[in-house]
Parts: sequence; structure tokens; C-alpha cells
Amino acid sequence: MSYTCSSCNSFFPSFQITCPDCGRWNSLRKQTAAVSSGSAQPIALPKIQSFSVPRIRTRIEQLDLLLGDGFVPGSTVLLTGQPGAGKSTLLMQVLKRMNIPSLYVTGEESVQQLKLRADRLRIASPNILVLFESNISAVLSHVNQTKIRMLVVDSIQTIYSDTMTSLPGSSMQIRKCIYVLRRLAQQQNIVLIIVGQVTKNRTTAGPKLLEHAVDVVLHLDVQEDESHHRILYATKNRFGSTAPQCRLYMRKSGLVFHRMDP
Repeated sequence: MSYTCSSCNSFFPSFQITCPDCGRWNSLRKQTAAVSSGSAQPIALPKIQSFSVPRIRTRIEQLDLLLGDGFVPGSTVLLTGQPGAGKSTLLMQVLKRMNIPSLYVTGEESVQQLKLRADRLRIASPNILVLFESNISAVLSHVNQTKIRMLVVDSIQTIYSDTMTSLPGSSMQIRKCIYVLRRLAQQQNIVLIIVGQVTKNRTTAGPKLLEHAVDVVLHLDVQEDESHHRILYATKNRFGSTAPQCRLYMRKSGLVFHRMDP
């Protein structure tokens, strides 16, 4: 038996008077687990019909290999890394190569700052829309008004819901916003990429639920001995292996991929 908050939709194994995430009083509702009718029968694994998962390739061979042959529509990808690692640069380059209708939501940099980066990277694709916004409701409104295939949120720690009193970046806000964004991606079958900042200990800032709630976790690591060298790897991938890694080099023109065998 579990309980769900009627306000923020968080799940809890036991009843509590107030929701630990949003603080709402008496909002937890009992969830009854689905019970089998008893008619289900075991099936031999070879007899289960196989199916293929559609992919959207990035057109970057090394990144497609890392993802397991591209992004899966409706999935949520978390990209983490230290400040200055090149997360935003990497995402802008990926959007350029993919050249599909995309919305880049920034809660940290202004659109003018993103434009400066785009000019440096020689990116001028009309398929890339840029939005400076932190309110989750406003983000949803813009997504519903545009026909996009990819949504980038940079970063999740800056997004907030005005239905909650806690500050942006708090555990309650992150839980709420990640749930809303994931549901949006699944309903509209778009790829959602969330940028997450990391602490000094190289752990994702915010609740551990952030990593559990997504389908893929990518980390962009700065090599201590070589400040221009980066390693991109997956710590979680529901659609492929976590073995492949990519070596990247930061240049004035952006990040350059070099394949590194697992």
C-alpha cells in the first residue's frame, strides 16, 4: 500500500499528516495496487513478441553510441556536470546537428548570453527556439503553443512552481517540476533534456529522486590533469549500455568529439 499527494503527486510508502514534499495538510490519498484477475499465465521468453524502440539520432556518432543509437521520444535525460564543464555548449551543438524543432529554456543565462554562445559556435538554426523563463506553468504554456520534438531545461534547479511556497532549487520544487516535465514529455512524445548542477563532491544538487526519476543520466566530467579534456559517460541508461564513453576536447569553436572505447 502507498500514498499519493493530491497536490504535488509525490509517492510515499506510509501515511503522513502533511506532505513532506509540498507541505500540504491532509493531502495524502491511499493508492490501491492493481490486483491480477488470476487469468495471467507465465510465457516462455522466446515466445514474447519483440519490438523496436524508435530513436532520434543526434548525427554525432560517438553520442549516438553512448545513448544506445540515439534519443528515445518521450524519454527524460539528465545531464550533469560541474559549472563550466560545457553542458550548455554541448547541448547547443547537439541541437545544431539534430536540426529538429527544439525549445531551449534557460533559467540561468539571458537570451543575449545564449546568443553570444551560439555565435561563437556558429549556430543560427531557425529550428532552435530560446526562452528565458523559470516558471513551470509558463514553460508548459509555451511548449503547448509550439510543435517541438525536443525540450531542454537549463537548469532544473532554477525552475519553480508558483503553487508551492518553497524556493527554486529546493527538494520540494525539484520533485514537483521534474514530475510535471516528465509527464509533459511522455504525453507529447518529445525528448526532454534536463541540466542538473553538481556539488563540490560531484553529486547532483537536489534530491536523489532526480536521478531515479529520469531514464538516462549523463555526466560531463572535467579531467583534473587536463582542463581542456572532458569525458562524457552514462551512469544510467534504460535504453542501452552504460559502458561506452566519449572523450571531448574544449576548443574555441566548441566541444570536439573523439571516440573512446569502453
